[in-house]
Amino acid sequence: KKKVKLGVADNKLGGSIKESLGISTYTEDSVVELRRGITTHLHKFLKTVKQDDIDKSRLGLGHTFSRFKVKFNLNKVDNMIIQSISLLDQMDKDINTFVMRLKEWYGWHFPELSKVVVDIKTYPKLVLFIKDKKSLTKDSVDGLTEITKDEEVSSKIVEAARASHGIDLSEFDLLNIEMFAKRCDSLTTY
Repeated sequence: KKKVKLGVADNKLGGSIKESLGISTYTEDSVVELRRGITTHLHKFLKTVKQDDIDKSRLGLGHTFSRFKVKFNLNKVDNMIIQSISLLDQMDKDINTFVMRLKEWYGWHFPELSKVVVDIKTYPKLVLFIKDKKSLTKDSVDGLTEITKDEEVSSKIVEAARASHGIDLSEFDLLNIEMFAKRCDSLTTY
């Protein structure tokens, strides 16, 4: 009489069966391929089972398995913290990229502003306040100071606007820059 081995797809399950029941198990790649073939053609072996029923049961099993893994995750509390930190890191990268694009775009009009103001939270606010650099006068210093919190920096911005070598923007370009600056500002505020 030949010895019979039980084919098991999962190594850990095979070890547990052998340990607790004393049944020899076989956990090679061929078992996985055999199982895949059987599940693929199961509707041909069992005439009463339809392919739609098999697909629905697979989907239900997948959902149940996923819920089980999430429900019994011992590090569930840690996962929320890890996800929050990952979200903040990703948002920080995205905000840096967006403000860099805003500096690049608005820099065609007022390139000196990015040299005077380097803070990524302040730059979009200044773009929204200034809009067209020609509108800046000595009277604008108070409004700029509310944003920069530094009167000297505000005066430098006005002086830089007077001596700026940037190009003039069309109303359409200025409107697009303004909308993008609003998005950048809302993200940095968030």
